[in-house]
Amino acid sequence: MKGKKSMVRQMAENKWCYLGLLPTFLLLIVFQLWPAVDSLYRSLCRWKTSNYFSPQFEGMANYVRLFSDKEFWNSFGVLLVFIVAGFIITFCINMPVTYLVYKLGAARTGKFFQRAFVIPMMVPGMVGTMYWKFFFSNKEGILNTILQYFNRSEWCRIWLGDKRFTLWCLLLIGFPFIGGFSFLILLSGFLNIDASLGEAAQLDGANALHKFIYIDIPLIIPQMKILSILGMISGIQAFQTQMIMTNGRYGTMVPGLLMYQTAFTKGNYGYASAMGVVLFVIILIMTVIQNKYVRNADA
Repeated sequence: MKGKKSMVRQMAENKWCYLGLLPTFLLLIVFQLWPAVDSLYRSLCRWKTSNYFSPQFEGMANYVRLFSDKEFWNSFGVLLVFIVAGFIITFCINMPVTYLVYKLGAARTGKFFQRAFVIPMMVPGMVGTMYWKFFFSNKEGILNTILQYFNRSEWCRIWLGDKRFTLWCLLLIGFPFIGGFSFLILLSGFLNIDASLGEAAQLDGANALHKFIYIDIPLIIPQMKILSILGMISGIQAFQTQMIMTNGRYGTMVPGLLMYQTAFTKGNYGYASAMGVVLFVIILIMTVIQNKYVRNADA
């Protein structure tokens, strides 16, 4: 009872803060939380273009169909390739380069590289994807033009129309994979490391590689955890690149794009809602497992 009174007293003392947050909280419920809850109900309905305003409840029929849908589950194999590639790019390419920029310190060259690697964030993702589509185009595309210039016309391919090469082409988008959001997160982690730790390790005879592996990397685990979770979530949700480059053809279909096409091309909104619910559950389970693993590792 005493705890309830103190809570009421605290709310009374901060009433203006609560009143200020109320409009934002209501908008959050109306435009984000409620659509998510409503989509759960719609996934249990027969909801198509023909009965858009009067969905018919039919229980678990969409889920029964979904769990036997080979196209949906096969798309997870492609998705796994993109997620694993994203982790490799972030932690095997971006992180070492970020560390080198960090080691340059506050010198003029260090500031230059810090700004240069942030510039890619200013370019809209759609622009970059359209450039890569032109790069791999079979008609006057940059790659085929270069091959013809060096008299290697026999190497020219319909890069985005051949299942042997299409997935690899999509994985190359963003090359050389340096800079952007992950660069900022990792750089902030390195900058927060106490320089005295590195100096002490150097006095003990540790070289640069040892300091990087045994001191710097363990101290940026929180940043690595954030990038891992965000990379996994964004990887499951994203489908713009596949839609623009191939529209999911030639072995590049991912669950998000299949859900989009099911809803807005085929007009089967109930079935697409069921796909969305399954993706949400997968993201939730993987995030919980990842949080638990990282927390235990820190302990």
